[in-house]
Amino acid sequence: MVPGDRCKKVWGDYTGSGLECDEYPFASTEEGSTKGDKRFSVRLITGTDNRKGGARLNEVYTLNRVLNGDPFYVKITN
Repeated sequence: MVPGDRCKKVWGDYTGSGLECDEYPFASTEEGSTKGDKRFSVRLITGTDNRKGGARLNEVYTLNRVLNGDPFYVKITN
């Protein structure tokens, strides 16, 4: 199941709304919403915000030299 399918299951059909599915853990990780232990969160957000978040996450991976399969910890703060 792809993240968008997960969002449709939770939030219904959002086609044409301009919203995109955002998931945590990130789709780019081994624990992403379509993998792992089925403990995840999906939320509809604007496409612009979703793309900005993806770009920032990619920047974190690059700046910290996180390679495929490398473990890392996410600390959520305000």
